[in-house]
Amino acid sequence: MSEGSFEAIRFRHSKLDPDEVVRASFRLLEFVPKVGEMVNRFRERVLNAHESLELARHAVLLRYPSLHASPVEPETLLKPRRYEDAGVDLWTTMNRIQENLIRGGVSDSRRDRRGRMRSVRALRSIDSKISFNKGLWGLAEQLAEGQPFDSIEALALN
Repeated sequence: MSEGSFEAIRFRHSKLDPDEVVRASFRLLEFVPKVGEMVNRFRERVLNAHESLELARHAVLLRYPSLHASPVEPETLLKPRRYEDAGVDLWTTMNRIQENLIRGGVSDSRRDRRGRMRSVRALRSIDSKISFNKGLWGLAEQLAEGQPFDSIEALALN
């Protein structure tokens, strides 16, 4: 989830105070209803084809420096791996994109300079997974709230 919606809880792993963990756990429980509300909003928000594609494009830019640098077209990220993953609501679409960009293994017709098929590689680092997930959640929140995305061209310049 994005830190804009929820308070981050951090711990030092050395000399961890058990009472501090308990206090943080109770603080975390306070956020559970809010998370449930957000998930319900995402499930209720039906995306049209353009919105789904824009979400996929912006998600690609969370992971790669440009759309051209991506090993797959954004449309490929919208394809479900399983029958149960088909759907047009924001929650389902976001989860498909998330799985395809984190787990990897997705490929389409793009080839590298040597003619080999390109595919999305799995994210291995916990930091990169967290960063990507926060960004994707933030994009989903924008859509759920009816806020437009920045243009792809403006993002490419940054």
